[in-house]
Amino acid sequence: MPGTEKEHLKMIGEKIRSYCAWGERCTKEVKDKLKILGASTLETEELTDQLIKEGFLDETRYASAFARGKFSGNKWGKIKIRGELARRNIEEDIIRQGLAEIDNEDYLRVLRKLIENKKRELKKKKGSRIKEKTAAYCIQKGYEPSLVWELLSET
Repeated sequence: MPGTEKEHLKMIGEKIRSYCAWGERCTKEVKDKLKILGASTLETEELTDQLIKEGFLDETRYASAFARGKFSGNKWGKIKIRGELARRNIEEDIIRQGLAEIDNEDYLRVLRKLIENKKRELKKKKGSRIKEKTAAYCIQKGYEPSLVWELLSET
């Protein structure tokens, strides 16, 4: 049947554009989705290139949106955000640009609030090692250990 390959590619192209329009995506997510949609390796490369040219796919924009979103929504620290972006094959210089979107004053304010809330929560449980447990919690959320301990020593 002539044209079925072309129709298949057009259908996948429409689906992947819709996927990208719904939210910021990185190249890895797009390639994974194209694989699920049944695109060949060649089709995947072709569609990915088109998406970049058309502005549907932009790793810098993705890294910035990801960093802002995970920081403001999940209260993640920069270490965790960096790790997740690296897992998505985002280049280091793009990761740095994305992390630069996080305001340092906001970052410190959020970390102080996390420390304050965790210490309050642990005091209610009448447990010991409140500072250690608070530090472990903040470090697990991706905050720099030296910064966590510095702020903990202030309280």
